[in-house]
Amino acid sequence: MRNTIPIYKLYGERDAATSPRARDGYDLENIPASDPQPITEPEFFHLESIPERSRLHDLHIKPHRHTNLFQLLYITHGTAEISFDDQHLTMQAGQLITVPPGTVHGFKFSDDIDGWVISLTDYHLQEILSPAPKLLARLDQAICVDTRSSSGDANSPTDFLISQLVTEYYSHNTGRLFALRHILGLLLLGIGRTVPQDHSARLSRQEQKAEKFRKFQTLVETFYKQHKSLDFYAREIGVTTTQLNRIAKDIYGMTASEVVQNRLMLEAKRTLIYTDIAIQQIGDSLGFRDAGYFSRFFTKKAGVSPARFRTDNR
Repeated sequence: MRNTIPIYKLYGERDAATSPRARDGYDLENIPASDPQPITEPEFFHLESIPERSRLHDLHIKPHRHTNLFQLLYITHGTAEISFDDQHLTMQAGQLITVPPGTVHGFKFSDDIDGWVISLTDYHLQEILSPAPKLLARLDQAICVDTRSSSGDANSPTDFLISQLVTEYYSHNTGRLFALRHILGLLLLGIGRTVPQDHSARLSRQEQKAEKFRKFQTLVETFYKQHKSLDFYAREIGVTTTQLNRIAKDIYGMTASEVVQNRLMLEAKRTLIYTDIAIQQIGDSLGFRDAGYFSRFFTKKAGVSPARFRTDNR
């Protein structure tokens, strides 16, 4: 009986608070024994090879999520079957995928898999990209990028940047953290630029508007199960409901109410797919007054009933 979706710091590690790597406000787990050198400077992100952790789990990372980690998976050899909330795809060498915080994801790797996993707290992600709020908004979604050129050249800019990141990560060079932050920034910049200009990450040039929308997203993440009114969100942010809707439409292409409803739907879908919790209990946990109301809400948004959605996606 699956009653919850597992939440980890890194996969398989539920409590990292006492870790030697719990420095600089980042509570990732201990440094793997295979690290070429001990790391003595404060860390703000974690890097490891794909086989390093996945081989401990027979190359099968079961569906789970992270509350505050943004992850990036880069394949250099082999293939990976990936489940992403209710989506599935296959990745090959030269491909990269981003995993935003909260996304339910799982991997099944081929025996010859190789590549890298980068884990970065959402706080540090925002800090690094604060000068470029449009890029930060684009990374709120999963992005799959084929880094290979049309000629099949393996030495892509992404490959170069990740190689530089690995070198700096395991070094003791002067200015190491400075280098890591800027290499990461360039890597994230390249990924964000792959999102079409007219995608859902449309953003006003005014950074104040971007900051208000991110505050709204943070509040939604905290209160979406409580079904707070738009007046509540607007007051907390310091705008009117009309302004909040205008900001949401400009940045996300939907009304503020739709942003909240989509968050409810995302959690409902995740719970239906990855747990065995009864549909009535799911509705209760998401703040719906009764099972019928939850079922009607879900069916209207998804086009199928919760039970049918669970059956189709299990």
